[in-house]
Amino acid sequence: MRRIMIKYSLKGRKNALELTRKIYGYTDSSNNGQYKYERKGILSDIEYGKVANGVFWVQPKDEEKVVKELLKLRLKVEIFDLTIKDK
Repeated sequence: MRRIMIKYSLKGRKNALELTRKIYGYTDSSNNGQYKYERKGILSDIEYGKVANGVFWVQPKDEEKVVKELLKLRLKVEIFDLTIKDK
């Protein structure tokens, strides 16, 4: 099984929460919580796994799309190719 691990850094960024929301998406509410809205992020429609803060994996077919969007956000990105062996 092959996965692409992507690492990005928000260190020193004043808008870190905003960038995190753009990556993962979030739930927004209005009118004292009466209405809830799902705001999509880059990874909302993609299968991914979060490894740690600033590190997640995606399938190889989604690599180009995700990296392109992260670079648009002017993030420093590192990419690792993983091969996971089944027992």
